[in-house]
Amino acid sequence: MATTFEAFLWSLTQQESGGNYRAIGPWVNGDRAYGRYQVMGANVGAWTARYYGRRLTPQQYLANSAAQDAVVRGVLGGYYKKYGARGAAAMWYSGQPNPNKTYGNPPVYKYVNSIMTRAGGYSGQKVGGGYSPSAPVTVKLSSSELAERYGLSSRLINSSSELKRLFSQAVAGQWSAARFQASLKNSKWWRTQSSTLRKYITLQATDPATFKQNWKNAQYKVNQLAVQVGVGNQINGKGGSSAILKEAIYNALALGWSDARIKDWLGSRAKVNDGIMWGEAGEAWDKLHEIAYLNGMKYSTDWYKRNSTGVASGKVTVETVEDHIRSQAAARFKNFADQIKAGQNAMDLAAPYIKSLSTLLELPETDVDLFEKHIYNAMAGDHAGQNFPLWQFENYVRNDPRWKKTNNARESMMTVARQVAKDFGMAY
Repeated sequence: MATTFEAFLWSLTQQESGGNYRAIGPWVNGDRAYGRYQVMGANVGAWTARYYGRRLTPQQYLANSAAQDAVVRGVLGGYYKKYGARGAAAMWYSGQPNPNKTYGNPPVYKYVNSIMTRAGGYSGQKVGGGYSPSAPVTVKLSSSELAERYGLSSRLINSSSELKRLFSQAVAGQWSAARFQASLKNSKWWRTQSSTLRKYITLQATDPATFKQNWKNAQYKVNQLAVQVGVGNQINGKGGSSAILKEAIYNALALGWSDARIKDWLGSRAKVNDGIMWGEAGEAWDKLHEIAYLNGMKYSTDWYKRNSTGVASGKVTVETVEDHIRSQAAARFKNFADQIKAGQNAMDLAAPYIKSLSTLLELPETDVDLFEKHIYNAMAGDHAGQNFPLWQFENYVRNDPRWKKTNNARESMMTVARQVAKDFGMAY
């Protein structure tokens, strides 16, 4: 019985990510795979433009499950129609439709067999669980919930002993918002607060509908700022806000913070999630990783986070950080300093050495980079400050134990042996 496309697609999602739309792959030669179906970053722009109708960045794609589904049904659906399930699996994994190839880690045929075996167990299931209905439960509001109802934040409450005492009384008695506000307006604390805060608290108690609309408007706006600086989407599937977003909205509405101050505050709370960041910070994160990789530089996760959030919050530009990376790369690869500072990547400058080494050691060029010891030595190490002729580099590589195991080495030794025999009149 032929494997249906839905069974095949379900199996592939389990193989690639366990069905996780937020999954990301490791860095491989300056790129990585994104999302439920593990699409390489280099393909995201063209594929989303074609199958989703809008060109997305890898970060935007990662946050958009609809775009991921559209892309995979467009691309993989085409493979499936043209090559069948086994050929489509091979094409997705290796770029070639032959499912019996032995290259790769794991080999192509093992990947394909794994997909097909799992697809046989498909029974229409969806990734993720459902829900179980239950009777409504009435609960007593917690202190944090009451604080929110009263228009206060925990930080604000704890800033005043008078306010803490008043709030404790309200919590103990489960006061209504109206009763709390009446007591609040008679306090010394109230008379010393800003008009912005007083209006915020008053509006929440006297015009809940307008207050709710203002909050919704601010939720959308502040969440956009959170996405921009790399904190990520802070609105859940039910429209609720995370603790970070609630505090940021409060700061904007109750304390009158400007967008610039909100962005700076949010930026300090941006995190690295599974080796990645989100939004504008995520785009900067990816760009800086790429520039560093192509110029043979490595930095800590904290370094990338600090500079990526700096770009998102407007404190620094990608160009400024790129200049810093190039300056350090120029110091490392002194013989190519002028070209690197002018905008050429050290990887491109090392291309002749990379091609030569990959040919001699019979390695894919994509597996060779500036961190390979022979390439590094050719560009910087033992030969820093002077040109390293290609013929000399090739002799250098032939001393590598790996070379003796290649077909190149065997053919070279056979050629030498035939020449020696010929010199002694033993062969023609």
